[in-house]
Parts: sequence; structure tokens; C-alpha cells
Amino acid sequence: MASCRLLLSAILLFSASGLAVAQNEITDPGAKQICASVKDATPPQADRPSAAEEKELANCSSLDLYFGFGHAADPVKARKCAYAEVDRNAKVPLGGNGVLMMVYANGRGAQRDFDTALKFACAIPGDAPGDAAGRVHQLDRLKKMNWARDNFSVCDHSSGRVFYEQCAILSERFDKIERDQKFSELVSKWTPRQQKAFHAFMQQAGAFFKVQANNGINLEGTFEVQEEAFLHNNLLSSLQKFDSGDLPKYSAADLRKAEAEESATYARTQTGKEARWGTVTRQGVSSSEEEWRRYRNAWIAFGKKRYPAVTEQSWKTWLAMERTNMLNRLLQ
Repeated sequence: MASCRLLLSAILLFSASGLAVAQNEITDPGAKQICASVKDATPPQADRPSAAEEKELANCSSLDLYFGFGHAADPVKARKCAYAEVDRNAKVPLGGNGVLMMVYANGRGAQRDFDTALKFACAIPGDAPGDAAGRVHQLDRLKKMNWARDNFSVCDHSSGRVFYEQCAILSERFDKIERDQKFSELVSKWTPRQQKAFHAFMQQAGAFFKVQANNGINLEGTFEVQEEAFLHNNLLSSLQKFDSGDLPKYSAADLRKAEAEESATYARTQTGKEARWGTVTRQGVSSSEEEWRRYRNAWIAFGKKRYPAVTEQSWKTWLAMERTNMLNRLLQ
């Protein structure tokens, strides 16, 4: 995954007398005026963690605490963690200032205070100017209408490359919870032998999806996390379809045709004048193809145990057709 370069345009300084926050590089005149109007907003000193708490929060993640990843959501602890992240200048685009903005805007973890929320919004580092301005204007509108809900998100404005990627990762973390639950519900109905085969297969599937997302898909307009999610979701849909009785059934002639088409499509990526497709190279496709063959074999081994009525030639045909679609998605 391409590394995120944080544009640290905001410097955050804490002192015993209060909180001083340098504004981000916001160019929109209206947003700049709003930020100037809240520059003296100061949250209660009691909202900050004590020295002992800050030490305990040395490795915390305010985003995880706020949304409840890995444990129950704890917005109060998230608020203290976010202050600690700001203090240590942690490189967390959606944490720190972003979480403090949500805490005060939503009234989750602290008393609702739009001026303080705006102050933190004006100081989020690494933000695209347009997103930063949009976020400031949105908060200002919520303030004027005495908004009382609690679903304002740092990702409401995230078209810039850094925040778009981080928000895509955040979205997939939520989606993964739901998807894993669906996988669990599906697999729970299978025999122990089938479940064991499935878990072995999923290890190989995960390895292929990662290689495919990184090497076999043009990431100019998307991110690895989104493409891996797409592949996992497609796998879930296929299993749900197969478990409903809609199983692949192909002849020997179908197999010859499918494998010939897959081979020809792959060959197009390795020959001819065109050797690059955005972020994808010939070598990248070759690496993905090798991993796909391991994935194909793992799928067939699993399929024989879970769906014994399906012949190996049917699995090979279906998988070759799936791979051809992947390759054509790149070439088209």
C-alpha cells in the first residue's frame, strides 16, 4: 500500500494556562473567518488526561476507542487518548484532532461544544484545503441550527487522497465486522471437516486477494483495502449462492474454452507493446497469476469437501472464467 505522507501544517501546543492550536492551511475566506472566531475557545482543563492517565495512554488509539474496535466504545477514554495523541504529535490522520472534533461536535465523551469542535477542525493535519473548509462550514451550520444528533464524522469530508484512503480503511473495518458475521453464520451450518477445509482455504484466499489488490488492479482511482474488500465480498456472495444449491456445472468442452480464454487473456498482459496499466506492471500481473493458481488449487480442495457433487472440471471452469473477468477488468 502506498505510504501516506502527512502534511503537518498544524502545530499543536499545550500549556498549563490552556490550549493553543495553530490553524491548518485553510484557504477558503469564509472558513478562515470561522476559524479565527474560535481561536480562543478553550475546553475545560478537566477534559484532558492527568499525567498518570497520559502515561497509560502512550500507545492508545483514539479512533478505536471512539468507535469501539476490539472492545466496547469508550468515548470518554477516546477523548483523553486523543489529547494524548496530540501531545505526542502522533501521525494519526483520523485520530487526535479529528476525534476531538467529533467528541465535542457530537457530545459523545464530553459536553457538546461547537466552538471547541471547530477549533480542532481548523487544526487537523494532512487535510485537503477543500475538505477542511467543507468540514468547518458544516460544523458552523450545525452550531447555528443547535444540532443535537451524534453522527457527525471526520469522514463526512474526505475527498483528499490521504483522508480518502484512511476513511476507506475505516469504512472497511466496519464492513468487515458485518461480513465476518455472515461468513460465521454460513460456516456454522457445515460439518467440522468442512469447516476445517474452509479455514485452510481462507488463508490462501487472503494471500491471493492481497497480492491481486496490490499487483493486479490499477490503484490510480482506488486503494488496496477497497479492492481486497471487493474480493472478499465476491467470495461471500459465491458461497451464499453455492450453499443455496446454485452450483457450477460445466462440460469438458466448457473447461477447454474457459482455460483457453484465461490463458489468452493472461498472455495479453505479458506480450505486446503495452506493459503497464496505471499502477500495474507485467511483473505484477505475473505475481498475481502465480498466486491465483495456488488459490485455484485451494478452492478445488475445499470445494470437494463442501460440495462433493461438483466435479473438478466444473470448479476449474468456473475459476478460469472468474480469473478471465479479473484480467479483463485490468485490460479494458
